[in-house]
Amino acid sequence: MPILFVDLETTSVREPWLPGGRQIWQLAVIRREDDGRETAYNRFVRLEELDLASATEQALEISRFHRHPALNGVAQEVCSGREVAELMVELTVDQPLWVGAAPWMDATDVLYLMQLNGLVAADAADVPWDFRLVCVISQLLGRTNLPPTADVGEMSAAVGVDQSAYAIHDALADTYFVRDVFDALRVTAG
Repeated sequence: MPILFVDLETTSVREPWLPGGRQIWQLAVIRREDDGRETAYNRFVRLEELDLASATEQALEISRFHRHPALNGVAQEVCSGREVAELMVELTVDQPLWVGAAPWMDATDVLYLMQLNGLVAADAADVPWDFRLVCVISQLLGRTNLPPTADVGEMSAAVGVDQSAYAIHDALADTYFVRDVFDALRVTAG
């Protein structure tokens, strides 16, 4: 079964379907095929599609919104929200396993974006990925026996992954971190 390592950066933490709800502004995915080949995707939603008046300053600061390529005069990897949703439809056509650090939130946001763009029915009975989302943070908690409030860096270090080596809160860097933690957990389990 293919694996998707997914991370998003959003404009707030408010549920996306609520007025002024969060919007995806960066989506990153690493798709691992059954033979181990990997392809990375990194997309930024066009600024004009984002309701920044409803964004929370804290969310934009934590996710380092100032990195958005359009704010820096770069158009590479910038696309419409519909194109982001279409990419995810393409990447999930064979119901891959979804792995992330906050997979329930990210999957909810992606599904909502797909629905907004008419790519998935609002009353769809199933999601287009394997319904068993994998949260590497929960797995780290179980492996390390640290308290639920423990620092993620401390937890990942326990399985040999140095979080400081990644540009955390950059969706693409976060997908590599998630992938590396997932792999480390699998190695230490064997």
